Amino acid sequence: MNKLALSIIVFFVLAAATSCSRSVFYAKPVPDVVPSTERTFPSDSGMLNVKTVFGAVGDGVTDDTAAIQAAISATVHQQITSRILYFPAGTYLVKQPLVWKNAIGQWTSQLTFQGENQKTTIIKLSDNNGAYQNAEAPADVIDTASLEPSSGPDQAKGGGYNGFDNYIFDLTIDVGAGNPGAIAVDFIGNNYCGLRNVTLRSSDPGHAGTAGLNMTRAWTGPCLMKNVSIDGFDYGVQSTQTEYSVTFENLSLTHQLVAGISNTDNVLSIRNLTSVNTVPAIQNFGGSTSSLTGLVTLIGAKLSGGSSSTSAINNSQTLYARNVVTSGYRSAIQDANGNPIPGTSVTEYSSGPTYTLFDGGSLSLNLPIQETPEFEETDLSKWKSVVSLGADPTGAKDSSVAVQAAIDSGATTVYFPAGKYIIANPIIVRGNVRMIEGFDSNIFPSGPTFTGTTINSLFVFENTVDVIVSHIRFGPGAANISYPGLRFMEHESSHSVTIRNTVFNELNIGSVYKNGTNGTGPLFLEDVDGRYFEILYPQLVFARQLDMEGPTRKMLNAGGTVWILGLKTEKGGDAVNTAGIIDTESSGSTEVLGGLVYPVTTVPVNQTAFVINNSKASFVYAVSAYNPISTNPSTPDGDFKTQVQEVQAGVVKNLASSTIAAQTPRGTRGVMMPLYTSKP
Repeated sequence: MNKLALSIIVFFVLAAATSCSRSVFYAKPVPDVVPSTERTFPSDSGMLNVKTVFGAVGDGVTDDTAAIQAAISATVHQQITSRILYFPAGTYLVKQPLVWKNAIGQWTSQLTFQGENQKTTIIKLSDNNGAYQNAEAPADVIDTASLEPSSGPDQAKGGGYNGFDNYIFDLTIDVGAGNPGAIAVDFIGNNYCGLRNVTLRSSDPGHAGTAGLNMTRAWTGPCLMKNVSIDGFDYGVQSTQTEYSVTFENLSLTHQLVAGISNTDNVLSIRNLTSVNTVPAIQNFGGSTSSLTGLVTLIGAKLSGGSSSTSAINNSQTLYARNVVTSGYRSAIQDANGNPIPGTSVTEYSSGPTYTLFDGGSLSLNLPIQETPEFEETDLSKWKSVVSLGADPTGAKDSSVAVQAAIDSGATTVYFPAGKYIIANPIIVRGNVRMIEGFDSNIFPSGPTFTGTTINSLFVFENTVDVIVSHIRFGPGAANISYPGLRFMEHESSHSVTIRNTVFNELNIGSVYKNGTNGTGPLFLEDVDGRYFEILYPQLVFARQLDMEGPTRKMLNAGGTVWILGLKTEKGGDAVNTAGIIDTESSGSTEVLGGLVYPVTTVPVNQTAFVINNSKASFVYAVSAYNPISTNPSTPDGDFKTQVQEVQAGVVKNLASSTIAAQTPRGTRGVMMPLYTSKP
């Protein structure tokens, strides 16, 4: 396996502010969104090769539609075996949509497309295809789906809110030439899903095509789109619906004909956007002129090639933008009335209003940002399979001893061939291990170690090097058994731990993660679904697409520095804690940049969404609350009655949801938080 060659670019340019001037933090240089080298994997990984297993050819001439569709239908939504289809380098010609349906024709989820190389692994639509000529009734090259399609108009197309574990990695999707009604990917996914290292392009000389990434079915998100390049189409990205939020990082847009991004009603959180276009880079619309339904949070952008007749960002809803540089456009931002806001660059801007309880001013916390570590072992002799040392991929017996032996083998990459693994005792991560690759395997705790009242951690990180945990489905074990003694991960290292494309399915557990007294290394979370995180000691935390669901407090930040791009939550808190979502205390700092608060059920009257106790925080987010809202202060609501409680030097102040609703309503039941900032 060759290491990803990461070209480094300087992404930000310091420019004059349109709304304010101050010292700002800039991210480190970020990798090119198109890695150029191959990704190969051990032969026993459990991935299914579309060429050797299903007969795809990949020569750019042979029609591979039937072979790839057969691979999808045989692989999608398998509970124990692999859900990863591997595409070796080649051009796979297709003539019809590739739909995520099983062998009996049902839409379903839990499937990964894994390419060998983003540049040279290509799924290409045939040119001048008769099924892709009508831009008013477009057709898709790839359709992902929900496990249980919605009952609404999207049912026939696989829409829904159970599109778990849908991924596309390391490949290109080309809609060919002469196909104006083509959509490269029509994406549905929820909670842990998305695209990574993907190019979506139209090879038409006039850049014809409807959309590169279409997310207009109900209900996409939360998900993470990272290192995505989109070339051509009317729209690079199209998004609608009020749920459930989408996070982008390192997004490149070129040659769009109408707009780079068109958002109607949904919640988009974007960091590191480059756009080379004459048309607007972003359109942020809403379905109602009386409610602020659409939210775009933009952190770092270079928008060039613009026309003097339009602004780079056309906003008629809620917009928070920071460190944006444009060229060629008449202005960086156009307001809801169609008027350009003077200035071609933005240091920090909020469409407002800004909420504060202690005269915090109008600026965000603006925490410094670190890039997520990357590691790719090029020498396959340094990979170690847990199965090779006795782990049982059928889940019939405990694999603890074998997993620990693999960790201690000296390998830099320890992997779980696709399967189901039972672990009955804690695993200590130490030695040379840099990567724990799950290949989408299930890992379940089991036994009295985790069902007792004393909390034990499934994985304890005592690593002396940075470690990445990738693409694992951690489960609660046997159905209907509580695990009050289970913590999935404990950080006891001065080196970083990264968790990505991973879900922690929980049933009455202690917590997902905590750092101990020695856990001072940074924590990076990318596309993670899990309930409760404990930051108990000073630590840097950087999260991209963090989904925290369940009837408990979602995070305790007691002295850490927590930065979140794209937060999504469900339900209120518990009876013990005031904070339903994040409690920041002990001089901690928390910054939430975009996302969706989704209470789902009624929330107890004494709960607050966010608590700041002698600490600092700033928040940008939207709320969707569909249960009834009561004007009676003693009656539970479908939303938190208080969005923010801030305590400073013994003085307690509350920001009521009713106060926000009077100024920034989001639909009939939700509210918008354009920016909350605490006392400096």
